[in-house]
Formats: sequence, C-alpha cells, structure tokens
Amino acid sequence: MDWLAKLAAGLLEGQETGSESLYFPDGNASLARLLVHKLIPRAAPDTSGFDDIATSRFDYGALDEKSHSIRLRLNSTVVGVRETGDDAVTVDYVRDGNAVSVTGDHCVLACYNGAIPYLCPQLPESQKEALRYGVKVPLVWTNVLIDNGHAFSKLGGGQVICPDDPYVVVTTPPVTTTGGHQPPRGPDDPMVIHMLGVPSVTSTGAETSRELLTTARQNVYATTFDTYESQVRGQLQGLLGEHGFNHETDIKAITVNRWPHGYAYEYMSLDDPKWADRTSTS
Repeated sequence: MDWLAKLAAGLLEGQETGSESLYFPDGNASLARLLVHKLIPRAAPDTSGFDDIATSRFDYGALDEKSHSIRLRLNSTVVGVRETGDDAVTVDYVRDGNAVSVTGDHCVLACYNGAIPYLCPQLPESQKEALRYGVKVPLVWTNVLIDNGHAFSKLGGGQVICPDDPYVVVTTPPVTTTGGHQPPRGPDDPMVIHMLGVPSVTSTGAETSRELLTTARQNVYATTFDTYESQVRGQLQGLLGEHGFNHETDIKAITVNRWPHGYAYEYMSLDDPKWADRTSTS
C-alpha cells in the first residue's frame, strides 16, 4: 500500500475511534443549513434544528431581505477582498454576470487557503508564500446505492481495506436517523456503500511529496465519471460477486465526490524544512 492509501485508511480509522461522530443523510449540506437557520430563523420558521434540518424547507427569498440585520446573498462568487480605508473593507463579487462591490467595517474570509493570495493581493508576500505551501491530499468519496444488502451481509464485515484497488476502503455508511431518515432494517432493504479512493501517482523518485500531491490532484480533475463508474463496478463485482452480487442489476445509483483539496498533509521530515519551534508560554 502506498503512502497515500495508508493516509486514506488512517482517516477512516480516525473517524471510527473518535469520541462521538454526528452524521446527516445529506452530508455537510445540513451544517450549512443549520448555520443559516441560526442566523436567519425566518428562512425556515418551522425548523427546530438538528432533528429535522435535513428535511426542512427553506424560504430562499427571506435570506436577503433588508428587514433583518443579517443578509445572505446566494450565487455571488467573491473575486476580490481589499482594505479601502482605515476602518473599511471592500468585497468584489460577481452576481448574474455583473461585477458588484460591497463595503463594510469587518470581513471574515473563509475559503480554501490556496486561493487567498489571489483574492487578497494586499497581503504581504511572505504570507502569500506560506498560504501556498499547504498542499492538500486529494481524495475521492463515492457513494453507491445498491438494491439490497444481502451480498454485503454475507461478506461478514462492515469495512474492507483494498490496498491495490482504486478504492482503498469499502465500508458501510454510518447509522443516521436525523430528520426521520432510517437506516436499513435488514439485508432486504436498499443500502449505501461508501468507497474512499486516492489517485494513483507514479513516482520517478525525483519528486517531493508536495509535487506528488499536486500531480495526484490533477489526476482527480482529469478522471472522467465513466472511469470512476467502471472502477466502482469492477471493484464491487470482484468483492461481492461470489455472494450473489450483480453490478448490472444491483447498482441503482453512483455519486462521485471529488476532493482535490482534501486534507492538509502532516509534516514530512523528508521533504519539509526543519522549522524552528515557535511554541511559547505565558
């Protein structure tokens, strides 16, 4: 197993050994919806919170009303953030094909760190360089809906490590009952299979780890859905075929979530410089 595959397996292991994990049937979308509901309750007045957020209906027209202090603007891509005075910051964004600006007293910029130097040209060059340094580990999360759970049940385990396959981890999903959703009650019910993959990278021995990660990220972008689908079908057929699984009839849906900017890698003494210890006490 190469080091990227080991990292992917470790991420799964870390999730399983945590003290408590909470999951939503619609993934991280519920987190954003909970934040919006907290900031603008009028957008979903009949929502109580965690228990029903996944199935609640939002009034998108209430997000950008002038009648309340917090306003949320959708479909507005930020393209620039700059200080325009001692106590002012201007944000440039594009909405409906038009360039628009808004100015305020404060601004919180939350986005992928590699994009910040391009959004904020006023940053010091040293800070821009530091932000660009954090290359991320690309991952591919694929969900596969199958007709029933008989074949996986006969497999006799909830998680399988496949070091030489496109998806290094094949596992059952976490149990969730949020918003009235119920997990499978038995093998007769449909089930979802989680598959975690890492892009294959052939090293010549001359590249640094950061360079390999960059190449792997490019592979994630360049791989077509047809290729991902073929990999899923071939791997599941090989894994479950002897237990009666037929990918042509049993697979009902496939969603591929590409994470080219996944998790920041940990310090690697082989390639990374030996930074001075900045730890201090007060």
